[in-house]
Formats: sequence, structure tokens, C-alpha cells
Amino acid sequence: GSFSIGITFEEISCFAAELIILLHREMMRLLVAFLSLSLSSAFSVQQPKTGTAAVSTRADFVSKTCGAILASMLVPTASLADDETEVVKPPRSIKACDRDAKNCVSTANIKQIDLYSPPWTFEVSPDEAFARIKGVLKSDDSFVITEVDDEARYIRAYAQRISADQDEVEFLVKADDKVVVFKSSERKEGVPDFGANRKRIDDIRSRGAVFDLMGGGMTADSYEGGGAAARGNNAFGQLKAFYGLQSGQGFQSVFEDEDD
Repeated sequence: GSFSIGITFEEISCFAAELIILLHREMMRLLVAFLSLSLSSAFSVQQPKTGTAAVSTRADFVSKTCGAILASMLVPTASLADDETEVVKPPRSIKACDRDAKNCVSTANIKQIDLYSPPWTFEVSPDEAFARIKGVLKSDDSFVITEVDDEARYIRAYAQRISADQDEVEFLVKADDKVVVFKSSERKEGVPDFGANRKRIDDIRSRGAVFDLMGGGMTADSYEGGGAAARGNNAFGQLKAFYGLQSGQGFQSVFEDEDD
């Protein structure tokens, strides 16, 4: 005959569930013991000094352990986030005057001769050149410095004409090219400046005592030969000569008349 142990399916299922729960508890105990050994050097449970002090519970330890784990996971993430959100400052530059500007000069307006002023060159260090410009502006009460970026060697200031902040000047010392580019323009529309912005730039250059005009006075006659009447010994000719001599070619396209 057949042999039966008399155990139903429901009893087997209940026994399996209890076994799973027991295994889960034992695994949790092993995990807590492992974490306790791994982190004992960093976190310790403070024992009571007297019998009246409260005894630290396992819940306190688990709380501290979980805090340590979360901290170790979150700190690198926060550091990485800081690196990703680091803002890189764009390089400094000097903008050109608007084409219809009346009271403005800039080194960036190479195609508008009435708005253009050539950059300055220098033989001293870039830091010395910047210090000279900054010193002139600081020592003159007609200027109010509004921004200084020593790292980029950039400075901006209000300049007095009709009012204390009627005009504004900007200077940028370009170390790689060893030149100073700049802009002097009106902030508030007013009466014609009668050349005040251009004169201001020339005065600052003179007082800096270490700056020369880029191009060194070369003219179109020096480059192409011939007389002044034939070649045009004027500011436009000086610009053509400088850019032509420095680049060796292509200066004609720089000065082409444009309709736009």
C-alpha cells in the first residue's frame, strides 16, 4: 500500500513562508554586523558614563550607519554637480561703436574711419601696461572707475564731460598681441562732443608714458611708393598700410565699402 505523512498543501505553504521570513531576518542580522565592522573606525556608539545615562539602542546605530552611507553616496554627487555647474567667463572684448554714432571712438571700427582709433602698442609687461592705465584713471577726478577685472586686464570707467557720467571709457590689455584696445563713447545722448572722446583717449595714452600707436605712422605711400597726392597720405592710407604690412596680404578686403 501507499505511505502518507498527512501534511496538506496549505501546511507546506505556511512552513515555506515562515522559512523565508526566518532567512530574511538572518540576512539582515548579517548585514548589520558587516556594516558595524566596516564602519566601526568612523562611527562609534557612545556608552553611558553612569548608570542613569540612556543606553544607545541598535536603532541609533542603524540610523548613524545609514547616515554615513548616504553621506558617502551624496558627497561625490554634489562635488560632481559643482564641477558641472561651474561658470566659465567669456573672454573680454571691446565692442565697436554703432555706425551712426556721433560721439564715439573704438579700436573695433576699422571700416569706419571717423569712429576708428588705432590700438596702442607697448614694450613693458602686460601687467605694467594695465597698471599704467589704471593709475591714470585713478589719479584723475574726471573718471569714476566702475569695473576692474585684473585677471583679464580690463577696466571701465565713467568719464566727465557735461555731467560726471556723460561718457564711458573701456580698456583691454591683450597680453598675447601686446596691444591695448579701447572704446570711448557717450552714455547719455547730448550735444556733439567736438572730438572730446578722441582727445580723451590720446590724453590717457600720453599720460601712460609707455604706449605708441599701432602702425607707427606708416602710410600708404610707404607701402606702395609714390607721392602723397597720388596715394593719399591720410588716416585711411595709414590704416591700409598697417594692416597690409602686418598681414602681408588681404588688406584690401578689410576696407572694402559695404552696403550693409
